Amino acid sequence: MRQYQRKAHAGYDPNDRSYDRKLETKLKRMRPEDLDELLHGEDSEQTPIPPSTDKPEGET
Repeated sequence: MRQYQRKAHAGYDPNDRSYDRKLETKLKRMRPEDLDELLHGEDSEQTPIPPSTDKPEGET
């Protein structure tokens, strides 16, 4: 997570993304476990990716 807002590019686009100092303070005070749950959802355990059922080329 970036700690500071992005830079505006002169003549290209405005820096229109808001930056909330209160949110920054809350995030810095959160326990790492709570922050991980917030970013990754309720189940922080990674779900294994099932193996592909596609057959390699040339195989029927």
